[in-house]
Amino acid sequence: MKRLSLFIFIILLTGLLTAAERYDFRASATYAQLSAPDRQRLEQVRRDQLLLWGALDLYADEHDDEPPDTLDALVPKYLVELPSDPFVTKPATEKPKPGDYTPSKGGLGYRFRKGSPGNRAWIISSVGLPDFPYLGERNSGLYLCKGTWISGMNPQITK
Repeated sequence: MKRLSLFIFIILLTGLLTAAERYDFRASATYAQLSAPDRQRLEQVRRDQLLLWGALDLYADEHDDEPPDTLDALVPKYLVELPSDPFVTKPATEKPKPGDYTPSKGGLGYRFRKGSPGNRAWIISSVGLPDFPYLGERNSGLYLCKGTWISGMNPQITK
């Protein structure tokens, strides 16, 4: 019975992750309400996040699958400089930082959260878009997530 329950849980989790991967922020009502310049800045956020994702993967490749503690560790070997969040404002940099996220570029870049030890996982989020819906999780900010996160937790993996 336990095996069957675990099997069903894995199928449900896989379905949820697949649905999350198909989410298109461009189809959201929030995106439709943005001005053309804000849409361009949002596309820049997406490009920046993909650039950071690639640099984090390269870093982890060379460090036993461990991502860095901060995005700042990616400079200068993996990136010439860190990108700036085009939506960030001075008041946004002064707000308390959520959870285990660390800011980059003195608060003007993106927030980063490293996964548990032994787990090649991270989250990159926008500082300046705290209410933009993304990946099916509302009011949590625009973010890009790698690895398995359940209720905000990333399980530790021992090698």
